[in-house]
Amino acid sequence: MRRGFVVCVVLGMALSLVGCGGGAPKDEFTRADAEQISTMVRDFTAAYNAKDVEKIGTYFAGNASLMPANRSTLNGIESVKGFYKERVGLEGATNLAIEMLSVQGQGTLAYFAGTFSLDLKPEGGPERRDRGKVIWILRKMGGQWRIEYQIMSSDLPPVVPPEPEPEKK
Repeated sequence: MRRGFVVCVVLGMALSLVGCGGGAPKDEFTRADAEQISTMVRDFTAAYNAKDVEKIGTYFAGNASLMPANRSTLNGIESVKGFYKERVGLEGATNLAIEMLSVQGQGTLAYFAGTFSLDLKPEGGPERRDRGKVIWILRKMGGQWRIEYQIMSSDLPPVVPPEPEPEKK
């Protein structure tokens, strides 16, 4: 009888600890996580301005999706890197600046919200300054934060290419 009582007390204590969470969860989003993401934003910006597409690719999860302004969604790391190769190459994107507005998280999931501005200097095309908003949805994998979704929204209207001139007969 006494043994049954002890088992009940131990079991009751264990269930109480489980019910109360047993202290802070080990996947808690901490100040260190927010700082790691803030550093990631600064490093991403530096890699972008250095036109280092391979380095840019290291910030994304393998199954990442990129939702650029005025374009279709791109899925997978190779598609993401292809976008950035075109962006810094053909489109001549440079001078990226990102203002961080918010970094929040819960467990192994976080988001970063901010604004951006950059110069576009395409070869043979008009130069322009772009600006807009950006959201990153990140997941902590193996102790490192990786972008799973990146969403960009330009404040400027899309550039519409001129209509081709009709052929003269």
